[in-house]
Amino acid sequence: MRITFALPAPIRIPMGGAAVVYRYAGMLAARGHEVTVVSPRRIRPGLGGVAVDWAVQVRDRIHGVGTDAYYSAPGVRSVVVPRLGGTTVPPGDVVIATGVQTARPVAALPPAAGAPVYFIQGDETFADPTARETWHLPMRRLTCASWLAEAVHAAGESVEAVLPNAIDPADFALDRPLGERQSSVIALYHRHLVKGPDVLLRALEHIRSVRPDLPIRVFAARPPSHRLPERVEVHIRPALADLRDLYNDSAVLLHPSRSEGWPLVPMEAAACGCAIVACANPGVSECFTAGVSMQAVPVGDGEALGQGALDVLADDALRIRLAEAGRDAVDRTSWSASADVLESALLRILETS
Repeated sequence: MRITFALPAPIRIPMGGAAVVYRYAGMLAARGHEVTVVSPRRIRPGLGGVAVDWAVQVRDRIHGVGTDAYYSAPGVRSVVVPRLGGTTVPPGDVVIATGVQTARPVAALPPAAGAPVYFIQGDETFADPTARETWHLPMRRLTCASWLAEAVHAAGESVEAVLPNAIDPADFALDRPLGERQSSVIALYHRHLVKGPDVLLRALEHIRSVRPDLPIRVFAARPPSHRLPERVEVHIRPALADLRDLYNDSAVLLHPSRSEGWPLVPMEAAACGCAIVACANPGVSECFTAGVSMQAVPVGDGEALGQGALDVLADDALRIRLAEAGRDAVDRTSWSASADVLESALLRILETS
């Protein structure tokens, strides 16, 4: 098959949805398919798009973001085009929108681009209030999680397949025994409200008020725009090996997001032996079970998130039990199995289009 994935923009920093796209692109290419990833320089037309481009470039320079693509995969052709349109997207058998920003442009492509497919990786109403309207576009739909498939079904549309996210054990694994972990906390910071930066801030402030000397580590794609409590280590875009070390040096991962499709970070941390303390959004609950493989708190409750971490750190048996169950939950996922489902779905779509 000739398969095209459409990203919303050139990706130059870590981004979970793009990481998933390149994972599948590389696996499909390894199976003999012709795979291209297309990224438009801008989605928004006219002067508004130019202004956004300029603002992003300035921000990237301030944040030390390079101009090279962050992701690649063997055998996959990556192309940056002026916009997503009939003359810029290569001819193919299927073309896959990977987010709300690309759904409408892909749906409008000519038939030569391929059968249009929409890979829904989250409820993106936080980015576009009309996001759920795009579920009704004339496209075949895939999702990364069962809860999203159920939401699409409830909206009156069908889903071809569910593709659970997974973790590559070559990337993230247990290097330090669970019983030898120093009491410490790690978290991903993201400035977007849906990722819960304010929730994380309240959690860290609560932890600091009770355990002033507890080691706290935060990693982020860009420098935090919130002022974090004192003595919080901040790591900007750590390399994969360094991130693995950070997880293995930590006892608890805080997950403050208000909404996720199926988040990768809790899985990465669990694979490395962290106990997961999470705001129980539907995405994280797709992989982890409250009271079994994660300590769950209400979405948006930063103090409860911080207290949850303190409770787990105060009970070593609980921490180890959650960590072991979390690793088991991650072990039940498989990129290869999900790629099998994706390949079969795309062949079926091609045959019936």
